[in-house]
Amino acid sequence: MKNFFLRTIVICALGLLSANCEDGDIGPAGQDGIVGIDGVDGTDGINGTNGQNGVGFDELTKFGSITLTLEGTRPDNIPFTKTDEFKFTSVEDIDRDNNVEIGENTLDFKIERNLSVPDSDFVGSRIKIFLEFTNPGEVDEIIEFELSVDDYTMIFDDLTYFGFNGDFNNNRTEITNFSVTNFNFINETNTVTFSFSFDVDAANNDTGNDLAISGEVNVIVVEDIDDIEL
Repeated sequence: MKNFFLRTIVICALGLLSANCEDGDIGPAGQDGIVGIDGVDGTDGINGTNGQNGVGFDELTKFGSITLTLEGTRPDNIPFTKTDEFKFTSVEDIDRDNNVEIGENTLDFKIERNLSVPDSDFVGSRIKIFLEFTNPGEVDEIIEFELSVDDYTMIFDDLTYFGFNGDFNNNRTEITNFSVTNFNFINETNTVTFSFSFDVDAANNDTGNDLAISGEVNVIVVEDIDDIEL
């Protein structure tokens, strides 16, 4: 009887354990994790400094420049305005093409500049100005002006180009509206500055149309010792 009672208790205990060992309900899903934040782009680096001018550059440009502007109509009938700075001086010809002669009642300037570095074999685009004053600053002042343009190649935005040559003198009839303004010559430094402008009719320039030519001169000229009065 006692053994039967114990077996009954064991069976009941096993029944309780079996009931308690069933799987529980599935728990709620966990929350999504937080999406990471993109990193901030770095700032651009600083541009490098410009390189130094090549050897000889300063020597070729130290005497100043001539800025030339042509305004008119191209041979293909398209209006244009073209401005370039001629700033290179040929050291070889500096005594002849970048000088001043000071007379008793005259000032005589010969100034030549190249658009690119001059070379003895291939000079390229260049302009030359001859300017002479007789009785400068007086009421009877006389001005003689000549401008030569050699192999000036104008390259346009539409990838076309046009070569221009010309010799112009203020005493010729094809030149109109000629003027030299803002002239200044400092004898102590041989610095000369002035502006010039004139018009050329269609028959007397390479464009085949009326042309306006103007320029700004800001140069330092040299003087031959043999011409200096001591």
